Amino acid sequence: MFNEYLTHIPFYEELTQPQKDLLTQNLAEQKLSAGQIVSSDSSSCKGFVLVMEGQLSASMISQDGREAELFTLTIKEMCIFSASCLFLPSTFHVQITALTDNRILVIPSPIIAKLRENNIHVELFAYKTMTARFANVMAATEEMLFVPVEKRLAKYLAAAQSPLKITQEELARKLGTAREVISRLLSSLRKEGVIETSRGEIRVVDVKNLELKV
Repeated sequence: MFNEYLTHIPFYEELTQPQKDLLTQNLAEQKLSAGQIVSSDSSSCKGFVLVMEGQLSASMISQDGREAELFTLTIKEMCIFSASCLFLPSTFHVQITALTDNRILVIPSPIIAKLRENNIHVELFAYKTMTARFANVMAATEEMLFVPVEKRLAKYLAAAQSPLKITQEELARKLGTAREVISRLLSSLRKEGVIETSRGEIRVVDVKNLELKV
């Protein structure tokens, strides 16, 4: 049923046949609606998640409720932060959210735990992926702490393809700030003639001026 997706599980070919059988017998498909939270902390330790359709977003959530997007996952990419209870301290929280309507394939955490006990390749995959993703965590933290939000906004808009279809709420989440802040900054850019906005869309009309703000 899920054979076409097995080759996109990076450690699958390193499993023994009994381990492959254990994994395939316990795979579960799940449908998600846009905005639905897949995993938010160690108490919702779903397991490894492979994207079958749609997009997922991984974000850090601050104590005051601010959200900063770390990375996105698209079709046939795997998320392991949704099994963070197996690899990370309970104080480290990454929220996984569906950006669009999604279908995901889940390898449940208890199955991952069994496989990692008996196959070093599962453990190596997890830690290699964690290490790579922590670069995103560090970059997002550094930007939130040291780069003013107006510069982050200018950088994001300059790099995006215009017109950009995005809501103020989504933009605030990506940049780790409040929607009210984004609304104020967009209004300022609009008055300067740098951008034009309509509902759910931003169009850059003065690229050079925008790039000066980065």
